[in-house]
Amino acid sequence: MTTGMVQSIYYNQASDALRREIAIILHRVWPDVCPMPGATIPEAHEKEFNVRSFYSCIDGKLVSYAGVVQKAIKHDRQTFNIAGLSCVATDPAYHGQGLGLRTVAAATQWIEKQSGIDFGIFTCKPSLAYFYNRAGAWPIVPDVVLVGSQDEGALSSESLDVVVLMRLFSEKAKANQSQLRHTTINLDFPVGEFL
Repeated sequence: MTTGMVQSIYYNQASDALRREIAIILHRVWPDVCPMPGATIPEAHEKEFNVRSFYSCIDGKLVSYAGVVQKAIKHDRQTFNIAGLSCVATDPAYHGQGLGLRTVAAATQWIEKQSGIDFGIFTCKPSLAYFYNRAGAWPIVPDVVLVGSQDEGALSSESLDVVVLMRLFSEKAKANQSQLRHTTINLDFPVGEFL
């Protein structure tokens, strides 16, 4: 068995073959949400989010994936540049081998090295919080609610019954920590999009 290192590329620059492999793994993990690619490859990420993709392959097959979404948001009359993990998936046949941990760790290390990111934020099922804490030191912030937007029908951490994970990176975010806690943070995403 050949185990590759975690590789990285901007999703918008990925080849059709790689985008197809990403779509296949997302379908394997979430068959009810992510369609199986046919002649048309479903987009895993909106182009405007300029997602950085991290992935691992074994014997030429993509088996673990994580995307990092980057976006500027307004919160409490200030602009913050955020990053969040998205579409984290490991092929069920490869669970328990540390592939997901390595992929998330690589994505987290990349976020940490980006000078323009103020804080990282995303959600997960409560049962996965330990995994993210272990892979990238992502703590649960129980006093923060994350909403996709203010629009009717927008997704939120409360309506999805997920926990919010957040890390402050920049001096600006650390100086404004009190504004980023005990609050609702609006991602200003299109309806149906979420982290």
